[in-house]
Amino acid sequence: MAKAAKATKKAKLDRGGLTVLGLDKLIELALDEAALNPSFKKRLNAALAGIGGGAGIAKLVDSRLATLEKATSRIRWQKERAFGNDLDSISASIIKEFGAVDPGMALERLIRFVLGYDGIAERANDSSGRIAGIYAQACEAASDLAKRASAEQQAHFPTLLTPTLAGMDYHGFRTMLAARVAAGLPPEVLKTWDAVLAPMMKIPAGSPLLPTIVHVRRAIADALGDLDTYVAIEEALPDTLREPTVVADRLHAAGRFAEALAWVRRPRKSRVGFMRRSDVFHGNLKALPDKDQLEAAILEGMKDRPTAQALRWKIFEKNLDVEILREYIAKAGDFEEFEALDRAFAFVEDHREPHAALRFYLAWPRLDLAARYVIRRWGVWEGEFYEFLLPAAEIFETDYPAAATALYRALLERIVGRGLLEYYGVGADYLEKLAVLAARPGGNDGLMPHEDYVADLKRKHARRYGFWDKVATAPSKAPGHKGLSGNR
Repeated sequence: MAKAAKATKKAKLDRGGLTVLGLDKLIELALDEAALNPSFKKRLNAALAGIGGGAGIAKLVDSRLATLEKATSRIRWQKERAFGNDLDSISASIIKEFGAVDPGMALERLIRFVLGYDGIAERANDSSGRIAGIYAQACEAASDLAKRASAEQQAHFPTLLTPTLAGMDYHGFRTMLAARVAAGLPPEVLKTWDAVLAPMMKIPAGSPLLPTIVHVRRAIADALGDLDTYVAIEEALPDTLREPTVVADRLHAAGRFAEALAWVRRPRKSRVGFMRRSDVFHGNLKALPDKDQLEAAILEGMKDRPTAQALRWKIFEKNLDVEILREYIAKAGDFEEFEALDRAFAFVEDHREPHAALRFYLAWPRLDLAARYVIRRWGVWEGEFYEFLLPAAEIFETDYPAAATALYRALLERIVGRGLLEYYGVGADYLEKLAVLAARPGGNDGLMPHEDYVADLKRKHARRYGFWDKVATAPSKAPGHKGLSGNR
């Protein structure tokens, strides 16, 4: 039986499964696909050209790049998919086929390919971002090719890339490419390259070229693991381009606490920001480290716990931040944690923004305090925040029906009060839910009785005929019905 089960086991579409399939069958499938798919056929031709060495595949790739560079016609939306497939085939041929034969020559072609993005962006709409994604992946592959290139080729790459940094890089792929190549180069090449780029930072502070040079020099410093150079680069920048919190974070990680404290306390000048496509695809849109939390961590590293704790408490009071309070409690002395927690809950209880306070109680979590708070503040809940209040109401249903009732009423009153016709069906469901909750022990504790609430709703919104028609025709829901969120 075991042998029979093993014999009928389905082969996976992976290296092992294809090996079992056999060479002849794979050849047949590849030829069939090549006849139907021009991009796949070109990829196969590149692989075959690579058998003869770098010269053969270089000729084929150069021909395809030249054709791409000469074309100027717009790509109609009907042909964008096939065009993207062709670009993907060129990139894959360079990275995989050419890269396996001669990584240095492959990287030269990859640089040429990426530098052509501006022309491609003018020809194709690329609303889906697929084409930009192909170029982002090409940039990512550059680091590995640079690592595997010969020493002579590695020394040549900066001379290819430096002139490309002189123009405005609207899309960011030239900058991204240079940074990824830097990650794969040896220290001696990087130091020489940085010596070339450093004088270029003397251009006027408002020049659009400066951020590009700065980004690449930062990448070089990172590749060298040279924090001193990274800090020196930031020191040389105008205030509007500095990232004091980022520098402080790096210095803190290196245990250089005094310098980190000086940087984190530097003001960050406001500036107009913008996003490049390469930032989106490379994941460079990361939030800056929280300035106050970082300063608290730095102070902790300097053994100044009282000041660090005072700052953590300030952050908690400002944002009702659960994690910073946990950190504050963890750093509190023996027997101080209970007093600190009582103090924190008292602060939350009287906070000016009830929705933020409820979020805190739910996140801590203290559902008992959250439910009591909801009842105590029953008149303040805004149904406009339904994406937060609806899950909260559902959480309360099991053990705290009165709190669930208060939130469902807020959600219902938004729908009826604003006359949101498209949500009347949801509102009728909410009203049925309220009836179910009212029938449970404690379902209206601290609140207006359900019958009085419905009467008041009818009095205030008697003219919402569409809603009351939905209520009259709504099928009765069994207790415990949970089908509300799906109607949103």
